[in-house]
Amino acid sequence: MTDEAGRKFVMITTFRRRTADGFMLAAFVIDERECESPAEMKAIRNEALDEIQRRRIVGEFETRRAKAGEMPSDLPRWAEYKRQLEAADQESS
Repeated sequence: MTDEAGRKFVMITTFRRRTADGFMLAAFVIDERECESPAEMKAIRNEALDEIQRRRIVGEFETRRAKAGEMPSDLPRWAEYKRQLEAADQESS
């Protein structure tokens, strides 16, 4: 995306889950720079939202606009976080 001044911006979605103590901890991000299109980012966000709701994980999604040159987050991406959830399911079975 480009604004009127010509600066480049990207959208970054962060999911924060609520801990048993009531704290909100950032769990994963979806970074537009890693998607082929805004539609792909939306599809990933929708998949994550559906899975989070299905699992009844309490938390919130926050989408913000960031400068394209901003350093990427070191948080897991959705695919990695989803694998962590699935691995925890396997361990508890």
